[in-house]
Amino acid sequence: MPPLSGWTLWITGFVDKAPALDHVMGFLANDFIVPVAIALILLGLWVGHRDPGRREQLQKALMNASVAIGISTLVVRILNMSDFWPRPFLVDDFVIRESARYAAQTVFYLPHDPSFPSNAATIAFAAATGVWFSHRKAGAVLYFLAFLWVFARFYAGIHFAIDLAGGAMIGVVTSIMISKVFMPRTEPLPTLALKVGRFLYIA
Repeated sequence: MPPLSGWTLWITGFVDKAPALDHVMGFLANDFIVPVAIALILLGLWVGHRDPGRREQLQKALMNASVAIGISTLVVRILNMSDFWPRPFLVDDFVIRESARYAAQTVFYLPHDPSFPSNAATIAFAAATGVWFSHRKAGAVLYFLAFLWVFARFYAGIHFAIDLAGGAMIGVVTSIMISKVFMPRTEPLPTLALKVGRFLYIA
């Protein structure tokens, strides 16, 4: 059993106590609402600033975030291939398994890919961190959405707390490395990529 497994039993114990809360958590936990909200925020930042200099700065930050999302997702894939970490509703502990299974069936559904690390946490926190360095307000909104998404998936019994923390850490660290170390050293390639984007009317 992973560390802090008892937290799963505690949080899934709230399911069915307040049906309205279950509906909200199900709405937030799904694979559509929060990812689309994040994508729309990124799109708005890409095209939404009138000042050319500021727009270029934001677009480079979004390029960093996109690269970080891709690389951190690859890291998750490699970890999943090396070790299959079962979801809470598949573990040997009967009490945790059944509580998580009931929560997942009530609020979400039963995914069967590896639980650790969380893809959702990885993607959301990589995006938020990449944006944070150039736009604090938008970054804060993205962090808030990321927290809501991962908390809802924890509530739904489809992740252990360590899955979410691990995914968030991978996303944040990868985004920092891309934004502060890798991409600055690849100049002028990012600038050239933006020039090509402008030529194609997509930047």
